Amino acid sequence: MSSPEPPQRIPVSASLIIQVLVAFACLLGAIILPGWYPEFRGATQVLLYAVGGIAAIAAVVNVTFGRRISQMMARMGLRSRVVIPREGLVYLGIMLLLAVGGLVGHSNMLLLVFGLMAGPWILNGWFVYMALRSISVERRPHDRVMAGEPVVVDITVSNCKRLMSSHMLDVRDEVTGTQRRNRQLMGASIVTIARIPAGERRTGHYSLTFRQRGRYRLGPLRVSSRFPLGIGERAQVFPEYCDILIRPRLIRLRNDWLRQLHAQAESNQRESSRRGVFEDEFHRIREFRDGDSPRSVHWRSTARRGQLMVQELHQNRESSLFVLLDLSNESQSSSDDIELAISMAATLCAGRTSGGAVGYSMLAVTGAAPAFICDLKPARFVNEALDALAVCQPSASPALQTALQDLASAGGLLHGQGVLITTRPEYCHLALTDLCADLVPDAFDLARHLTIVPATASGLADVVLTDAPDTAAQSAVTDPTVEAVR
Repeated sequence: MSSPEPPQRIPVSASLIIQVLVAFACLLGAIILPGWYPEFRGATQVLLYAVGGIAAIAAVVNVTFGRRISQMMARMGLRSRVVIPREGLVYLGIMLLLAVGGLVGHSNMLLLVFGLMAGPWILNGWFVYMALRSISVERRPHDRVMAGEPVVVDITVSNCKRLMSSHMLDVRDEVTGTQRRNRQLMGASIVTIARIPAGERRTGHYSLTFRQRGRYRLGPLRVSSRFPLGIGERAQVFPEYCDILIRPRLIRLRNDWLRQLHAQAESNQRESSRRGVFEDEFHRIREFRDGDSPRSVHWRSTARRGQLMVQELHQNRESSLFVLLDLSNESQSSSDDIELAISMAATLCAGRTSGGAVGYSMLAVTGAAPAFICDLKPARFVNEALDALAVCQPSASPALQTALQDLASAGGLLHGQGVLITTRPEYCHLALTDLCADLVPDAFDLARHLTIVPATASGLADVVLTDAPDTAAQSAVTDPTVEAVR
């Protein structure tokens, strides 16, 4: 179940209440007291007006810049703050009416009721103050996850007091974006812990679902309590931050396109002195069985054992793959097409971990943050590639030549099969021939080693299945949203 972000409200802290009360009392006294008592006229009346005006100005400043002041105080280490909730304001208003009525009407009964109501107010303030003493908070999230998958975050609160338990603690965790396009508050999640005995700890959790890839930041943690009466709240801010990397969503590619890509890779077989490259490797010696080819008989083992023995060969195909992702924001590709192109590149890279693929895997990304990844181990390559694709963004002038130079230096253009996913196919068709003339031999046929996929709706439709799991719909959200589950 989703927990939407609560609407923003004016911060009603205890300091604001005190400032308003002082301003009200001083101004009211400056107006009423001189009429009843002549000694309050003159300098005393002016002093009351001055104190009331200063308190009123401080209240206005508190309302306008209260959140910024609280953030500055949290950075300075003053992380505790007392807030008056709506219920407390009503309770305080009734107390003030009784006090003013008792003073003006000279009614001892109203003043007695005011005194009786002040007791629970003070008691609640003491409880909320003690509840947050000697409290520590720890967060344990997963640092990497796919877009659209839930992220479970564990919140552990420790009560370091020796005797007193803490009750009804609300831990609020904020989620903000760290990139330029999502650097605002995404949402907040609240975990409620009913009771923490003295010297013990309790753990709660909440779930987040990020709809778009990118890097997000959790924090700070705000722990608050209203126990037991709910008419006063004390909050403490813990500057605990951590980053979560949301990787691109994996999609489904058409089987006919994948077969064509693999067929091109098989046709680009090359001779190599390394053992097992596009050849049959020796696996083991075993007994002859019906249906075995007589050519596979191993005569030395046959003579030594006195029975027919054959050598079993293990087929080991090595195929280097390189993916070149060219992202330009000065093209006809929409944001949905760009996100789908990034998901396609992520799917091709993730496919290296299946099927026992061997050989070098390469990924080159052009854009705002160029990246080049080359690794012989598929698992390590996939992790690095998905991390790079999680934060890549298009730019006005992607460095395509630099990416091609990196691929040529690593041998990807000569010896591997590649896929170029680009938002500017016309430019790439014209530029590849000129750029590769200085990087590879003259007899090199780039068309045999490179498959170009335009990052447009029509170009991606020939590669991506139409029943892919809501990739375009999720990417259509301009600002990433966070779904919080309590």
